[in-house]
Amino acid sequence: MRDKWVDTREYFGPDRRRRAGKKPWKDRRGYDETAPMPSLGHLLRRLRVQAMDMRTPDDRRHMLQILAAAITEAERNQCFRCADSLKKAQDTLRLVARPDAAVLETHLNEAANHAAANG
Repeated sequence: MRDKWVDTREYFGPDRRRRAGKKPWKDRRGYDETAPMPSLGHLLRRLRVQAMDMRTPDDRRHMLQILAAAITEAERNQCFRCADSLKKAQDTLRLVARPDAAVLETHLNEAANHAAANG
């Protein structure tokens, strides 16, 4: 898995840019949007903040991206009960037209508790 992540409003996930060679002189990025891969705790905190302010479909899509990353990280850390709680939250976001904030918060709290218990 890549060790650099992109965290912008449009995309949250691994850096998929190719590093084939040098870029032309005038084709340089002014701002590097990559960062090291976030920890599971960081992703869970990020999800809780994102859940508090979810008004538009873009907010929902962005939260689904963060959820996918958190599920992958939980499974990589062998915290399967945490991943299961996150999958329930993901199903709530995908299958319900207007998800109940309390149900979503319950799943995120369960995931955080399982992650803390796992160590």
